[in-house]
Amino acid sequence: MSRSAIVLPDAGVAPFVALLQSAQATLRLKIVEFDHPELIEAVAAPARRGVNVRVLFNKAGRAGVSDNAAARAALHAAGVEVVDAPHKLSVVHEKSLVIDDEKSLVMSCDWTAAGLSEARDYALLSTHRHEVDEIAACFDADWARQSFKPHGHGPLRLVWGPLNARQRVAEFIDAARHTLVVQNARYQDPVMIERLVRAQRRGVTLQLMAHAVHRMEAKEITTDVGGLRMLDDLGVQVRRLKHLRLHGNMLLADGARALVGSVNFSPASLDRRRELALETDDAAVIKPLQLAALHDWSHSRPIDLSEEGLREELQRHGRADDAEHLLGPACEESD
Repeated sequence: MSRSAIVLPDAGVAPFVALLQSAQATLRLKIVEFDHPELIEAVAAPARRGVNVRVLFNKAGRAGVSDNAAARAALHAAGVEVVDAPHKLSVVHEKSLVIDDEKSLVMSCDWTAAGLSEARDYALLSTHRHEVDEIAACFDADWARQSFKPHGHGPLRLVWGPLNARQRVAEFIDAARHTLVVQNARYQDPVMIERLVRAQRRGVTLQLMAHAVHRMEAKEITTDVGGLRMLDDLGVQVRRLKHLRLHGNMLLADGARALVGSVNFSPASLDRRRELALETDDAAVIKPLQLAALHDWSHSRPIDLSEEGLREELQRHGRADDAEHLLGPACEESD
């Protein structure tokens, strides 16, 4: 039994293609956005040779997500079963893959051509039986529109939204003693912000990274910026990557424990959406995550949260309307 890490965009799509090609009997894929041509073909190919392939998408149009039309058409043509997530979940944001009930992949990434080539993202591969079984059980429950409860066998490694994510993520932060690296898509949740501030006040060195402001969704930008400003006001600096888009959700504590998956620091992610992350202390996972974190911190810069800085960044990236919505009209100098 083992766990290993895939760091994107460095690894490219080759590890995913190899996993998909290895399928002999069953393949379960739960994904939100899917348009990468090579991966669409790699999912379709096992179905054409007799593998039972099932794909569960987030419902089209929910949370602004496209309907993945090209992927749906190609997969249907190959005999892949494709369904949308159950209505009882506000959004299915989990990204996971189970091959032959023997291997599972927990991902922060979507399978889009742009995302896999331009964004910092992560995936953790596990062959631990209780983890594979639990991810497969959740897939089957969501596929059948049935309730799901983690079985809890073995060490508690899997983190599920909305079932236990808030508690488990808070406990992970609270257990940090020396260093805590956080790469997260958004910092909206006041409880998680409080946990991070408390960590710094007890002497933990924090390295927090977030989206660049111009990459924030228009409907989320006010709350995203509000969370970053709250951290900044309390003395916790958050930085942004210079040359990559940050999409992955990764926590690394004391260089010894990691938590990777789709969970971000928003009330929706913690309390309402289907999410999945994996916690591990395996050296084979920790080392590549550390290297990525070191690289990213050395290629980052502080986020300018002043009104002038926010306005300039949004306008520079063609989002002047969002600047006006977030900040209000610029004041004109008096004569």
